[in-house]
Amino acid sequence: MPGTSTSSLLLSRIACCLTFLAVWSLHVEAVQAADGPVDAASSIAGQVVSGQGTPIEHAEVQVAASAGASGHLVFTGSSGEFSLQCQLPCTLLVSHPRFLETAFDVTSASLEAGETQITLMAKQAVFERIDVTAERSRSGVLRAPSVASTEVRPEDKAASPTTLVELVEGVAGVAENGQPGLFQVYSIRGVSRHRVLTFVDGIQVMGERRAGVATSFMDPLLMGEVDVLRGPSSTYYGSGALGGVVQIFPRFFEGLTLETGWEEFGDETWQMIGWGSAASGESPPADGWSVGIVRREADDDRVSDGTIQNTHFTQTSASLLKTWRENGREWEILLLPSVGDDLGKPNLDFPNDRVTNYPREEHLLGKIAVASDAGWSADLWIHPNSLETEVFRPGRSLALVENESLDLGGDVQWNWTGRGAASGLAGTIGVDWFGRRGVRADEREDDLRTGERTTVRTLDGDEDQVATFGSVRWSWGRTEFQAGSRLTWLRQSNAAADTLDDTAWTGFLGMVRPLGRGFEWAANVGTGLRFANLSERFFVGSTGRGQVIGNPDLEPEESLNIDVSLRFYGRTTFVSAQAFQLEIDDYIERISLDGGDTRTFVNVTSGTLEGFEIEGFTQLGKEWRIDWAGAIIDGEADDNTPLSDIAADRISFGFSYESERWRARLRYQLRADKNDPGPGEVAISGADLVSAAVSYDVTPKLRVTVRGENLLDEEYAASADDLSSPAPGRSVGLGLTWTRP
Repeated sequence: MPGTSTSSLLLSRIACCLTFLAVWSLHVEAVQAADGPVDAASSIAGQVVSGQGTPIEHAEVQVAASAGASGHLVFTGSSGEFSLQCQLPCTLLVSHPRFLETAFDVTSASLEAGETQITLMAKQAVFERIDVTAERSRSGVLRAPSVASTEVRPEDKAASPTTLVELVEGVAGVAENGQPGLFQVYSIRGVSRHRVLTFVDGIQVMGERRAGVATSFMDPLLMGEVDVLRGPSSTYYGSGALGGVVQIFPRFFEGLTLETGWEEFGDETWQMIGWGSAASGESPPADGWSVGIVRREADDDRVSDGTIQNTHFTQTSASLLKTWRENGREWEILLLPSVGDDLGKPNLDFPNDRVTNYPREEHLLGKIAVASDAGWSADLWIHPNSLETEVFRPGRSLALVENESLDLGGDVQWNWTGRGAASGLAGTIGVDWFGRRGVRADEREDDLRTGERTTVRTLDGDEDQVATFGSVRWSWGRTEFQAGSRLTWLRQSNAAADTLDDTAWTGFLGMVRPLGRGFEWAANVGTGLRFANLSERFFVGSTGRGQVIGNPDLEPEESLNIDVSLRFYGRTTFVSAQAFQLEIDDYIERISLDGGDTRTFVNVTSGTLEGFEIEGFTQLGKEWRIDWAGAIIDGEADDNTPLSDIAADRISFGFSYESERWRARLRYQLRADKNDPGPGEVAISGADLVSAAVSYDVTPKLRVTVRGENLLDEEYAASADDLSSPAPGRSVGLGLTWTRP
């Protein structure tokens, strides 16, 4: 774990915070106990729900003060239920930070008629979404309400995103990382590569690229919502979730949708057709099906400094989603096939030193899931995938690496609640398994100087992770707490090495407390874990960066995180500010062995990341809206040298307009200079980036969209990676969308 002195100081701060919260809550409870209920004659049991019928947990229900006496106060349970006593007739005051306060009159007649369901109207439509991850993924685990989470959709972007990275970039604390192009990855709070996880509706996406996993195979036009969790989430999601998790939920089409478009950069074109039976407004609906297919193609083009880059690709992706309800159970079947051909990798090595292409990429994600009204759920998924990497060094060599694996997994979990109305006690327990079979890398290299060909299998491994996890939520007055832990067992093997076994434990504690007038305070402390992956331990061969030699003796990375946030939910405004500190021990880094292209992995150091994030929006009337997001992040190793993967400080503002036929988006982002590069990075200059899009409904079914990216034609690098080529310059595009419900 991190250094003793730093950890002790951090734990002391945590202890002080929790002690203060405990004393505060005890004071509140004592005041409530002293007040006691008004002379009660009748018991009232009811439920609090949102306008969409979703139960609202931890809503405050209070008997209005009568004759100068304080009213009895309770909080709703996990199903929105409550129970209290009052002398009839009486008035109940119901409040929650995200909803408008409501007064509800209770009489003998209404009590006899069973009219005790109270509906709260959200201050903003977006506030209706409660625990989005749990609601959207039938087999997904609940996330802690104290963890920062932001939901984004492709249609929210000013310019149509080509990749997942383009979609999530701009969320507070999230940025591009590594080399650009279709295979670029993202960072969350200065943590990237295999230290962040990507899921597609509960399916963990893994890969053997040393730079990290890129979900480039799933087109953004097939994505519905994307939930970005920031901060350690290993307790719920397993090894690798040190910085956070990105969860993609597939798009559920309603009726028939056709779309085509063109982008100036790379002469990129795309065509999409989607067709579904959903018409209820739910996504996904309780009963329905959806199918979609997208083809996208681009050529090489010049970037902002005028040099031509290796940006060509052809990709076809599809989705098939079926949901239905039967005998108190909800079922879901998901299929996501994808094929990519001749995918180019743009970087500074192109074209003179090294040309990297991916001749073929194939994926098939399949899943079946069931959730019962009794509280249990289960799912089983499979993900066969393959990737070919071709590395051409002019006049020297031509190498072809073929990677393939069969990833599969599943989980069973049970959600439970405490006995009695409004007990305020609920939790989740479960077991999950993630396995990888036949993780192979075969390399063939032709020496262009001698004509000699060598063939070798550089990786032939298997992996299993089995974990049991649990969490519990409880209320203490106005404060809601959540705690959880996870125990993980790992086994990794390779044909040319001994089998490795390891176990690890992670845990967290979080709290959320309403402060009144729409304010909410949250705090979170947790540990994180990442086992070295198969490539880091066992791979020996060529990559787009040169030769790599794995290290089977790597220790797991471990982390300790604390963050606090203050949120405000207003009628027209939402603001959230987070401060965090993350300490990582046994950082696994790729280092050069000979000062050249041969690299290996070692546990090089421990480090500390600290930062501040802010995000929010203001609704300016019915048609106008302003949103903003920004982050300042700093990271240093124990020897005071900068850590890698930390993005330049940035802040962005978005302006949107929507009327009956017009829709417009304008986004401005200010990126600061980055003058403290880490290993494998270079200093980069800042940039002022502007993008915009305007749509017009020519008919109720046909929409025309004009969009532009980097409208100021800035010359900049999207990340500090030392091989990152300049980003594209000014580019415009056109799109047509036709829908028939």
